[in-house]
Amino acid sequence: MRLISQPILQRVADFIAREQLLPPSNPRTLELSNFQTFELSNFQTFELSNPSSPVFVGLSGGPDSVALLHILRTLGYACHALHCNFRLRGAESERDEQHCRQLCASMGVPLTVRAFDTRAYMAEHHLSLEMAARQLRYDWWHEVLSNPSNPSNLSNPNFLALGHHQDDSLETLLMNLMRGTGIHGLTGIVARNEARRVVRPLLCLSRQDILDYLHDNGLTYVTDSTNASDDTLRNQVRNQLLPLMEQMVPQVRQGIALTIRHLQGTEWFADRYLGLYDALTQHHSQWGLSWDELDIAEATRQFPQHLDDFLHHWEQQHTSPTGAVRVVRTPRLIYTTPSDAALFEQHRPQLHIQEEPFSPAVPTCQLSLADTRSSSPLQNRFDADTLTLPLTLRRWQQGDRIAPLGMKGHTKLVSDLFTDAHYTPMQKATTWLLCDATGSILWVIGLRMSELHKVTPATRRVVTIRCV
Repeated sequence: MRLISQPILQRVADFIAREQLLPPSNPRTLELSNFQTFELSNFQTFELSNPSSPVFVGLSGGPDSVALLHILRTLGYACHALHCNFRLRGAESERDEQHCRQLCASMGVPLTVRAFDTRAYMAEHHLSLEMAARQLRYDWWHEVLSNPSNPSNLSNPNFLALGHHQDDSLETLLMNLMRGTGIHGLTGIVARNEARRVVRPLLCLSRQDILDYLHDNGLTYVTDSTNASDDTLRNQVRNQLLPLMEQMVPQVRQGIALTIRHLQGTEWFADRYLGLYDALTQHHSQWGLSWDELDIAEATRQFPQHLDDFLHHWEQQHTSPTGAVRVVRTPRLIYTTPSDAALFEQHRPQLHIQEEPFSPAVPTCQLSLADTRSSSPLQNRFDADTLTLPLTLRRWQQGDRIAPLGMKGHTKLVSDLFTDAHYTPMQKATTWLLCDATGSILWVIGLRMSELHKVTPATRRVVTIRCV
């Protein structure tokens, strides 16, 4: 009687249920052959968006994906295989595709093949060969997962299953550790990636488990000859580093796997705790520019022993992948700012100027020292006869002085006004000054106007200026 590797099937079934990777396949009792029945325990019921869809399986023809396809079929899932032919290894690439076709035909599994000109794509997009292949396959997979009317007439599935296993996760941890990483880089490969709609049911198995399963079930697979070379960091970790570590600690793989499980628990708690960064983060917007700020003193009170870790997490979360936004840290504040300084000039207030006869019954307008900037228009009233046209807007510069309203003509540095108002660097950077042709500062918009241009009982003409 053919072996079915029942413990491996049970481990995968339990892992799928525990991690909620796929909906339950069929009944809890699955017929594995004409001679034996396998009872699946702890196969919990849960719902996904489209549980009737087939499970799409990334099939390379290698041992991991062959085992994955066979295990899912044995567990009762309807599968549809997807094979990428990157045309990088000549006859070997064609051999892999042919093997996938024969395997799927023998198992009664539909197969869709996509061929790529990977080297041309690499040159066009200035990518490494590895990154070009990765981008091509994930783009295609996303197309298949998202488009129910694609040329293959595939229905819209929930997720794509990939054959990553425990050893892949160990290698990823070691690679990230050597490059430098935080908690998220030390937890290995995730079992369920919502963004990419990918699940990895074999992360509960080692590479040796998979080879044993293939042997037990008489399954053949192809081998990528490039895996034996050490021209990539992953291959060096796989072929050199891990075997050396096993010489020193024979159970090193089990030890690292246990560490990953502990770190995944730590990551879960950390993510919930570090969610406070949303509560501590202040969101601002002025003249079309948006930025975030975090008070380091408040963060210190919340995270007295792990402030650096928290600030690193905040910085990682707020740094733009495109480089359009950078994070700046001062002794009391960490904040985001556009990388392109020209954006400050592009986002300036619009002035609406209206002249009217003066009526003493209309009181003058004076903004308080507090920052009154909001989504509502800002406005002030000036003695028109004290203004030398044209009026201009410019950003604040070191050394600027104004004679603030209420100080009887005495001048004060604009920077001191900022200090009094507890302005942050981005508030200063987005503050505009209204000046007349003589260079006199009429108004630090949103903060203080000038005593020299206020409306008085002697005023004959009033100019009302609104900023939006």
